Amino acid sequence: MEKILDLAVAASTFTFNGLRSTPAECVQGIRAEFVDLQKYLQRGTYRFLVALDQDTDTVVGYLMLDLYDVDDLGRRQTFIEDCATLPDYAGQGVAHALYAEAIKTTADLGVDFMGAEFAASNPFYEASLRNGCILESYRVVRPCTKAAHEKLEVAKQFREADKTVQTKLSSLKERREAGRARRQRKT
Repeated sequence: MEKILDLAVAASTFTFNGLRSTPAECVQGIRAEFVDLQKYLQRGTYRFLVALDQDTDTVVGYLMLDLYDVDDLGRRQTFIEDCATLPDYAGQGVAHALYAEAIKTTADLGVDFMGAEFAASNPFYEASLRNGCILESYRVVRPCTKAAHEKLEVAKQFREADKTVQTKLSSLKERREAGRARRQRKT
């Protein structure tokens, strides 16, 4: 559970509503919520699906599935509460495999639909659309006070700083991969 919590904290800026939250608030929220999530797991109302790197025995991803969610019309559905993959494993099909297992779990329960919700700032929602999810609705928010506008500005600054860091990390990763490719060609 500690490994899942560590992953949840790392992914929290994407899985919580990152638009209105600073990274510290996202981390605080997931840590507070995680205690309750463990109780739901023990009651059998949630299922944690975990992806392991078998070579290193490292938890590289997880999906948190609410087995007893109810849609707007009162029908039972499962609901993806959270899904995360370690950055080094992004793009390697980990989340896709977790989604596939969540779909199988949902069908095995005799439940017709599985839902999920994404923050607008989450760059991975498009992967869900590619993996057969359908965009059903949009949720919007309007700041109504000066404090709300200030909070959005602070959150925007954090998102921009994170974008800069992610761009640098992507560049580093590309250079490492290019170096590996050059070394392999030489051998």
